[in-house]
Amino acid sequence: MKISDALNLAKNRLQKSGVASPNLDAMLLMMFATLLSKEQIVFNPEKKLTQDQLDNFWQAIRRRELREPVSHIIGVREFYGNNFFVNANVLDPRPDSESLIELVLKNFSDKNKNLEILELGVGSGCLIISLLKIFLNAGAIGVDVSLRALEVCAKNSAFYGLENKLQLLESNLFENISDDKKFDLIISNPPYIERAEIANLSDEVRCYEPILALDGGVNGLDFYHKIAKQVSLFLKPKGLIFLEIGAGQRNNVERIFLQAGFFLQDVGVDLADIERVLCFGFDAGSEK
Repeated sequence: MKISDALNLAKNRLQKSGVASPNLDAMLLMMFATLLSKEQIVFNPEKKLTQDQLDNFWQAIRRRELREPVSHIIGVREFYGNNFFVNANVLDPRPDSESLIELVLKNFSDKNKNLEILELGVGSGCLIISLLKIFLNAGAIGVDVSLRALEVCAKNSAFYGLENKLQLLESNLFENISDDKKFDLIISNPPYIERAEIANLSDEVRCYEPILALDGGVNGLDFYHKIAKQVSLFLKPKGLIFLEIGAGQRNNVERIFLQAGFFLQDVGVDLADIERVLCFGFDAGSEK
């Protein structure tokens, strides 16, 4: 079968199964199954595929018809210009989360500074690793309650040669972090989906991504309360914390942190101009 014929059949199948981007997904899965570049596929539509290539392609298409994310099928997802290994044990890196990186850069302009960074809920490591590739003199700790997520992060850390700069710990937030550790910068993309809303998420998210990383409790704010109670103990005097939030959550999250003695330092928006990241500093002289 020719490349063009296989792509057309795949696009039709994906469209019928309700996949939102059948053309793009078919192309990505063709590249994955054949090990051909996009250019080789586009400029050689008459090229005949081998049986092995076809078998690999149709197997990938069947998985996508079942709404398994493309990133899980091919095993990687691009984030902030870098590729990260992903699987069902971690959230897929999303473009909206790049706004956290941008807000950090806005507030920490000296890329040569010896920063100490902590990430709560490190997942794939896309956030902390992206920062370590920018701040070359920084050191970091990434924690996660999931050992399987830490395994994915360790793989990504090793891929980028950052094993000596990124320490990974199994920890429920601050639980296993030494009391004497202080950080210039703490980041987190905590679970913030309201529990009742999880059933309404797309099949790609609801069925294939870890609920542990999505469920933010009844009102989606559980983890912001938990973080606000302890985070000041781990910040240096001028340290900042950056938190990704859900759409429409700014007022509630801001209130939680103001009541805990923090001040709002900055706000970042995502590609849709939705407030997506809040940056707080701690007012050591305030009453909690």
